[in-house]
Amino acid sequence: MTLALIDQISGWWESLTQAKQLFYGIGMVAGLIAIVLAILGFIGMEHTDAVDAVDVAGVDHGGGGIFSIKPLTGFFLGFGWAGGIALDAGLPIGAALLIAFGAGGAIMAIVVAMFRAILSMRSDGTVQIKQAVGAVGTVYVTVPPHKAPGGQVIVNFGGRQETLAAISGSDRPIASGEKVSVVSLIDSRTVLVVRL
Repeated sequence: MTLALIDQISGWWESLTQAKQLFYGIGMVAGLIAIVLAILGFIGMEHTDAVDAVDVAGVDHGGGGIFSIKPLTGFFLGFGWAGGIALDAGLPIGAALLIAFGAGGAIMAIVVAMFRAILSMRSDGTVQIKQAVGAVGTVYVTVPPHKAPGGQVIVNFGGRQETLAAISGSDRPIASGEKVSVVSLIDSRTVLVVRL
């Protein structure tokens, strides 16, 4: 059965004119690349393309650039198949080229728009510690007085519960279990707190 299929495909290919072979050849190679990219993406082995992040305006879109591999593959997929089908329909080569460029451009635009829409919904999930300012927390490890290090507080902010290093300007320690308010940031993991 496999040999019969190969024989049919071979016979079909040999019956094509050179123009049709060119169009269909481009479409088949682009289709094969699209299948490989889809499989790699599905199993989590997404490629990193050096030109993925560059579009015509030179703006970084993280994979949504016009000249990245996916939009170009879409262009050649549409170009090849549309051109071949146009020639099969009896259209002259000039009309087939126009249809091929139009179809390729349309698929390329759809792929770029789709990836930009997907990337615009992406969130890195990183908690921004600046959101902790003004939040109320509970002392986890006693916060020493006079801005000495060593204290920890549990604070709810940004939809998460975080344990942060804490210092206090108080004259006496703030014991574990006491409620505090975050008044400012000291660094990326340390906050200044006051007793409530």
